[in-house]
Amino acid sequence: MSNKYVDCDGHVMEKVDELISCVGEPFKTTGHMNPRRMLPSLDRFHTPRLEERKPGTFDPNVGPEKWLQFLEKMGLEFSVLYPTEGLAFGQVAFPPWAIAYAKAYNDWLHAKYLKFSPRLKGIALIPLQDVSAAVTELRRAVKDLGMVGAMLPSNGLNPHLSAKHFWPVYEEAAKLDCALAVHGGCYGDLGFNTYTVFPATRALGMPVPLAIAATGMIVDGVFDEFPNLRVGFLEGGTSWIPMVLDRLERELEYGGLRIRRKPVDYFRSGRMFVSCEGNEKALAYAIERVGPEPFMFASDFPHEISLDNCLEEIKEIVERHDLRDEHKDAILGVNARQFYKI
Repeated sequence: MSNKYVDCDGHVMEKVDELISCVGEPFKTTGHMNPRRMLPSLDRFHTPRLEERKPGTFDPNVGPEKWLQFLEKMGLEFSVLYPTEGLAFGQVAFPPWAIAYAKAYNDWLHAKYLKFSPRLKGIALIPLQDVSAAVTELRRAVKDLGMVGAMLPSNGLNPHLSAKHFWPVYEEAAKLDCALAVHGGCYGDLGFNTYTVFPATRALGMPVPLAIAATGMIVDGVFDEFPNLRVGFLEGGTSWIPMVLDRLERELEYGGLRIRRKPVDYFRSGRMFVSCEGNEKALAYAIERVGPEPFMFASDFPHEISLDNCLEEIKEIVERHDLRDEHKDAILGVNARQFYKI
């Protein structure tokens, strides 16, 4: 087995004061920016609660230096960095602010992390609230700032991600040969955000939006229209994949669903990628259903995962008896390199 591992999904801890300094006009002089919060809340559940966090998680002081230390200790060659506060980006209702914030975030990420080390790769925010501006910012982020792709919010946008309204973004991503990734973390308006216990909401709130996004992109023809488009579905595990396959296959049997290929063939196409967790029991079955090509190791550092947790997750993958060595190599590095072209 190779030991050149790749982390497909890590996170930066945004510094509001630093981001404010990156915001351009007219917001820099006339905008009413909250010095503590620049984006809406993810949902009504991300508030103070009685939940003990493990030591070493959600450290607000993790910056590029600590990230490089983490890579060294973990034996990781690269990590691809996603936002933390920016997971709520789909909730922004005012398009001009979405445009301004995306530019500020991308400039900040480039200056603070990407320039610090080539081992830290960046995922851009793009203002899907204004599709034309999103196309322009995606092009700038990839060509000028060296980002490997952009994040698609898992929740908050209207219409749905698979709607033709957003197809110019997918066309541009295919032309740029860059990655797009739907990232879980926003639990609003899904029905179970009425739970009164946060872990119950989180348990379903991570995978369900990914299942919704993937299903929409399959049945609405996104992958048929853009055969070179690569889309990731991150931080929801793999157990939702058999459910989506079974339900879509049943709809094909009923005769009402019209898609060009079998549902499983979309996952086997080399254009749908899914992050996985080392100890999830569903992983081996998901590989049995769709093959090993979609699945990528994700650290989620420094969120719920500490250094010790992450080392254990890699160990769990390496020592699994229900995965072949070539499957482990694919999960721990090969697939992420293919997805992000790194």
